Amino acid sequence: MSKAFAKETDLVLAFRGWLQERRWSTSTIPNGDGWTVYPETAGWDLLLAHDAHGMQIGIEAKLSLNAKVLEQALPPYRWAAEVGPDYRAVLVPGDSCQHHMASLAAHLGVTVITIDAEHEEYERRRGRFWRCTAELPTEIREYSDRNWFSWLPTTRETLPEYVPDVCGGDSAPVALTPWKVKAIKLLILLERRGAVTRRDMKALELSPSRWTAPYHGFLAPSPDGYVRYERTPDLKAQHPRNWAEIEADFDRWNPDAQPDQTQ
Repeated sequence: MSKAFAKETDLVLAFRGWLQERRWSTSTIPNGDGWTVYPETAGWDLLLAHDAHGMQIGIEAKLSLNAKVLEQALPPYRWAAEVGPDYRAVLVPGDSCQHHMASLAAHLGVTVITIDAEHEEYERRRGRFWRCTAELPTEIREYSDRNWFSWLPTTRETLPEYVPDVCGGDSAPVALTPWKVKAIKLLILLERRGAVTRRDMKALELSPSRWTAPYHGFLAPSPDGYVRYERTPDLKAQHPRNWAEIEADFDRWNPDAQPDQTQ
């Protein structure tokens, strides 16, 4: 077990900090020549997507390089995956990486990325906090090299409409699912109007029965429509940044501004 990191989220935060330090993250590259990091997406702790050509890297994080994390990085039934990222990787602390496991990972087509805390004096002089073994691929290849192994998927992972505002690597992640994005839209509509209707739910492709069912629905009936009560989920608290982003796009998805599809 690693001595440098107490939990997997610390490891992920270190890696994401290293990405920004290397100017490889979208947040520091306005011209789109970087990577967008999607945490807790499509079953990956981190899913990286290149802004220029869409190449993807799926990453699973663990505090030690073991059989479990390799299994998580592999497709469930066969070596060649039709749907998935271009490259598969595991992120582990450098002090937990055993040579024979790293060799096995290479045979399986999984890249091992290790990260360590830099020496204190190096941190003070250079302002760099992490040392990472990764040199991310810069182009899509139909062949593998000694560090990255092309999986050549027919279809890449589906990216969410919004980048999830979570860290990644949490043992009980609060994922931003497509359903949750639609639910946030409904709750924003509810916040603005005070009540919503079954037609609003259908327009947002949500099941009205799940939201309005007696005793276990998320909303309660009222003379004006359906309103909040104690069972209504607090998605604003779960995803504050995503809530603000979705609300900023209100004019684009507002059901009142869309053609009526219920006729």
